[in-house]
Amino acid sequence: MVIESLPRTDIKGQTLGFAGFCLDLSPAEQSLLAPNLADHRISDLIQQTRLPALALDPQGTIIFFNQPFLDTVGDPAREVICRPFFERFAAIDGASEPPLALIRRTADTPPHTFESTMETADGSRRLFSWHVTALRNENDQMSCAILVGDDITSQKAAEEKLLLTRRVFESTEQAMLITDANAAIISINDAFTRLTGYSTADVIGRNPRLLQSGRHGQIFYDQMWRELSERGNWHGDIWDRRKDGSFYPKFLSISAINDECGRLTHYCGIFHDISERKQLEDQLDRLAHYDSLTGIPNRTLLFDRLELSTSQALRSGGEVALLFVDLDRFKAVNDALGHDCGDQLLKLVAERIGECIRSVDTVARLGGDEFAVVLPDVRAHANAARVAEKIILRLQAPFLIEGVNCEVSPSIGISLYPSDHHDPEQLLKLADRAMYSVKAAGRGAYRFYRDIATENANPD
Repeated sequence: MVIESLPRTDIKGQTLGFAGFCLDLSPAEQSLLAPNLADHRISDLIQQTRLPALALDPQGTIIFFNQPFLDTVGDPAREVICRPFFERFAAIDGASEPPLALIRRTADTPPHTFESTMETADGSRRLFSWHVTALRNENDQMSCAILVGDDITSQKAAEEKLLLTRRVFESTEQAMLITDANAAIISINDAFTRLTGYSTADVIGRNPRLLQSGRHGQIFYDQMWRELSERGNWHGDIWDRRKDGSFYPKFLSISAINDECGRLTHYCGIFHDISERKQLEDQLDRLAHYDSLTGIPNRTLLFDRLELSTSQALRSGGEVALLFVDLDRFKAVNDALGHDCGDQLLKLVAERIGECIRSVDTVARLGGDEFAVVLPDVRAHANAARVAEKIILRLQAPFLIEGVNCEVSPSIGISLYPSDHHDPEQLLKLADRAMYSVKAAGRGAYRFYRDIATENANPD
């Protein structure tokens, strides 16, 4: 709720009362909370971060924001909520596509960032780098986009000027290093030492690879130097290592410096620590891809894993099995003992299913008492059957909850890639159909979809 009021005074300036209005923001907040049970945690996370952050609906309208965003734009909450982000606050210079298309593409394409200019509270125009996290509904459509911003104005200015004077070099808060044309370090500033722990004596004459964390392969660095050679600059997120051995993420920009004849003379690197942003991104990613109750993957991540497994099987000629697991008698337990006990039961079910599969397999909660298991590279149908048998045996053992023995059993349907279908959505539907045939036949068992298809093709 936003409340605004103004005093009413008489001709002598004495206060007679107040006139104002109230703006209920709950509809906008509820629109963010709707997609799944984890979203209230997402709104808490947005409110707690010191970085400007907001949420947009699929039309680009602001449906949630934090105080740092309000401080950045300098507008009251009532002038921000339900306003279009791009038309009202942000502009993308030289964009070749509509802003909403850019958001959708950025959400699906690493590194999930785009830049925009904004007019801030002090009237200046600042450049922001926005990281986009998409939340999707059960149909895998984006229900909202979370944007977390980082003011990179000063870093961009430092990149463009590339002044080698000691005054600018030492006064910037950005860590900087200068190398010669052979990539040997010739100078660093104080911010470099504060961030990395390396002194001038430690690094002069050495190659910047001494900072490498080992988390990036040679392909990553080959691509970096290729872009630097072709374009004269490279920028992006990278993990490095401090002198004490600790790892940290940073935003790094490298520029090639040429003399008046166009000959390469130096490289300049500018970077800063982005640990807070990375932690926030990781938390948002987990909330967007993992079930908040059980902690296992949700429907969105299930389909990511399934698509990856089927793509690998297509190249290798292998098979993938998809198990659809539905709990029998769960509603009776939930109604008799209450939702809290029902939630405990679902957590224990997720744990037991996880004990029945390999590390390369994936168990996910689809919603309610429905689970799914992806088995990549099953090699033989009998292997999928054995996993189903293990799950049935494991879940049939009683669950002790609040001193009460609760009994459920799983009905499991199994579909196979590529023999049953090649599309992940269809594979889930076929496994679901096979599961329902198990329930119709008495529950507590498993069936392959191919057996149902054979029966339908050859009726008695």
